[in-house]
Amino acid sequence: MTDPTPHVGEMGMGDRARRRQAALLRLSTEIAAAPDEDRICHAVVHGLRDEHIGYSFVGLFLVDEATGDRVMRAAVGWSGIPDGWRVPAGAGLSDRALRDGKLHYTPDVTQEPLYIPGLSSGSEVDVPLIIDGRPLGVLVVESERPQAFADEDVHILTAAANLASIAIGRARLLERQAELLAAERRRADEQRVLLETLTDLSSELELSKLLQAVLERAIKLLGASGGELAIYDAGASELEIVANHHTGQISVGTRIRLGEGAMGHVARTLEPLIIADYGEWAGRSDLYAQVDAHAALVLPLLIGKRLVGAINFWHADRTKQFDDADLRLANLFAPQAAVAIENAHLFAAARRQRQYFEELVQNNPVAIVTLDPDHNVMSCNPAFERLYGYIESEIVGRNLDDLITTEATRSQAVAYTQQAGDRAVHGMGQRRRKDGTLVDVEVLAVPVVVDGKRVGMMGLYHDVTELLEARHAAETASEAKSQFLASMSHELRTPLNAILGYSEMLQEDAGDAGQEDFVRDLEKIHSAGRHLLTLINDVLDLSKIEAGKMELHLETFEVRPALDSVATTIAPLVEQNANVLRLDLAADLGAMRADGTRVRQVLLNLLSNASKFTERGTVTLRAERQAAPGGDQLLFAVTDTGIGMTPEQLGRLFQAFAQAEASTASKYGGTGLGLAISRKFCEMMGGEITVESIPEKGTTFTVRLPADAGQGQEPAVPASAATGEPDAATVLVIDDDPAVRQLLGRMLGKEGFRVVEAANGELGLALARNEAPDVITLDVLMPGMDGWAVLTALKAEPGLAAIPVVMLTITDERKLGFSLGASEYLTKPIDRAQLSAVLARYRRPPGAGVLIVEDDAATRATLRRSLEKEGWTVTEAENGRVGLEQLTGEPPALVLLDLMMPEMDGFEFLDELQSRDSTDPPPVVVITAKDLTDADRRRLNGGVRGVVQKRSQNIEGLLADVRRRVAEHARNGAPEVTA
Repeated sequence: MTDPTPHVGEMGMGDRARRRQAALLRLSTEIAAAPDEDRICHAVVHGLRDEHIGYSFVGLFLVDEATGDRVMRAAVGWSGIPDGWRVPAGAGLSDRALRDGKLHYTPDVTQEPLYIPGLSSGSEVDVPLIIDGRPLGVLVVESERPQAFADEDVHILTAAANLASIAIGRARLLERQAELLAAERRRADEQRVLLETLTDLSSELELSKLLQAVLERAIKLLGASGGELAIYDAGASELEIVANHHTGQISVGTRIRLGEGAMGHVARTLEPLIIADYGEWAGRSDLYAQVDAHAALVLPLLIGKRLVGAINFWHADRTKQFDDADLRLANLFAPQAAVAIENAHLFAAARRQRQYFEELVQNNPVAIVTLDPDHNVMSCNPAFERLYGYIESEIVGRNLDDLITTEATRSQAVAYTQQAGDRAVHGMGQRRRKDGTLVDVEVLAVPVVVDGKRVGMMGLYHDVTELLEARHAAETASEAKSQFLASMSHELRTPLNAILGYSEMLQEDAGDAGQEDFVRDLEKIHSAGRHLLTLINDVLDLSKIEAGKMELHLETFEVRPALDSVATTIAPLVEQNANVLRLDLAADLGAMRADGTRVRQVLLNLLSNASKFTERGTVTLRAERQAAPGGDQLLFAVTDTGIGMTPEQLGRLFQAFAQAEASTASKYGGTGLGLAISRKFCEMMGGEITVESIPEKGTTFTVRLPADAGQGQEPAVPASAATGEPDAATVLVIDDDPAVRQLLGRMLGKEGFRVVEAANGELGLALARNEAPDVITLDVLMPGMDGWAVLTALKAEPGLAAIPVVMLTITDERKLGFSLGASEYLTKPIDRAQLSAVLARYRRPPGAGVLIVEDDAATRATLRRSLEKEGWTVTEAENGRVGLEQLTGEPPALVLLDLMMPEMDGFEFLDELQSRDSTDPPPVVVITAKDLTDADRRRLNGGVRGVVQKRSQNIEGLLADVRRRVAEHARNGAPEVTA
């Protein structure tokens, strides 16, 4: 490299200064005209070179802020080194100027350790380019001669560097402003497009048009050649194209499997994808073979992490690529498209659900009406129109209670409507049709709540006319069946009484006469009669259980004596098969409250079966008392070492008329009813029977019963609203049976009474205080506070004591509860040992009389014979009336009385006997084939004076009785208690 510039000494100092000043002026002009950074750099170095002021190299280096390197942007004087040559940070002499921001003059570069050998320089000036105190680069000027730079050189180079710094700073500022302006324009375009998209989302209801518009706007903003958008079909696990732009043969409706092509890929991975060259991409699909796509940008459409679709864009121009900025921009549209798809799905689901419920309401056989918060009709279904005779258009906006209630039923309906403001209300009542007729309906009213606020109410009405008629028919049939069962009990057991009684007496006579052959035959007759009696009892028991007529007679008894009695009774049967009876009874059995007769019946049945199916083995009765969360339980276990049972046999063990297998009945006998009845009895007492068995090893039946079988109570039902005229005489109906309350309400309402209903004793007392009724009808048997307790409470309050009370119960007899004076009762067929024990309690001196009041001659004959053998004098009467006539003379020591007789039955006989002015009436022993109910037991053991039948067919009698008592109360206000 040579230096053509003259030496310093060859030119005058003045000339050199003028030339340099002129050069600086021209340099300033050229720099100011340069439009960008590169041209500014070239203007500086070429301007200094062209002035021929003695420099062998001029270079301008700018700092790369990312690496700290000095990058040569323009240079003259060096051959073979292009622009862009880099000098690492820390290398070379010019690094000093960058580090301290000062001009550095090196007279002899060869003496400097930072000098880069091979550059052929003698001296060097390095001037930093500074903007706002920050170095941008360095101006490097060299000469081949050492000590070649004078002060004038320093001035001109410093001035050139300053001009360059200012120009570069200005250029960068303009460039930054241009970038910001361009970015602002892009953001404005994005916001405009997004706003247009959001506008479409709120105004365009057709999904396909909306998605097509979203796709085309995104393509335009990205500058892409084309694209497509697909919805995900979760049921088929496929994407379906619903919008496209410039996709050639790929049409709307095309389906893409998960993993197929670019959209299938992102649908599976749920991650966006940028493809530089689709033709070279390994996952390309043949679907796009005819599409001129080069670079691609593909995104999944997500709601949260749930896939709803996919969208893709492509460039056909092979010079274009998608980058992160494009991905960011596309991500602005993807959520909008996803929301549009999700909204469409939700709208479609809501529409289907709305249509479903509309169809459900419109086709519902139950009458349905919707009300606004003011109880005006908003809509009704066809069933409502059919039930009440209105059409929807004529009742919308009208008050429902004004439409379908009468004065008598309005208060109840209004109460339902008001209560339904915050809870569901259910009840029964009458409503008025358009033509004025009344219809019995079941009502359900429920509030309609949206976002925690009540916006209306829905009412449902079910026509129960046929149901009430069917219920009445069923009750009538049930009563008839109950009466039939009672008659069957009497009619079947009465002749059996004669058969068993005569056969037993004939056995004694034959034994006394030494006729042993006749004794064996008579024993067979007696055994067959007992078997027939067991069968009759089982069939009647099962029939009553299934009809719901079987009643429990709860009593408190000691468990150990009861089990001893059972063991004594069963012992002969156990011994028949050479078995041994073993008792394993805990010491702390204590007492239990249950139906003692049914407990005994269950245990005897289990012990009888164990004895029958075991030969030369052991039958064990085990009992213990166990603590349980709901109260103590008694556990009874009957274990035998007999034939046992298979799992299949156990599966049908408790079925009525079922035995383990057909051969069992032929070999061991029996009806197969005992276990079915025993299980029913246990369940009625709140217990259970379980069984475990091993074939050829034996069987264990376990009975668990609560120590107090009567502790459970049914929940009370809310009181009903009053019905009838407000100023009419008021009758308070207290009954736990809603059917009875409704029936009485309807009957009394038709008679002009105002009826107030209560479902239990507590509510009845409260209503009695609030309503001050003229008459109260009171059920005896209610859960919780029964009729007797309510009656006691009523008479204890001065304000309520004067109200007449009519007691209601389940029997036909008007004298229910009257003290009838029965001392004992027995059931037919008569057990002679039991009869003798009863007679012994009432024995008088020899010759004392016994009056038998019995309509069956054979029964009277067997009783007479048995009694006369015991030394009694017997008088007979074929019915109650004749029996009363027999009592006019010398009273007998004892009366044996049947309950079911023609002309005057046993109950009437006892009623008449009680009413006589006798200071010492004879004791009465009831002998009956009738299964005594709780009501029968109360009639025999005491109560109150009168009765009104609960389910009597004589409605006029009931109404007349109520009218009479209301009139009497109004006339004299005298206290009266009626039962």
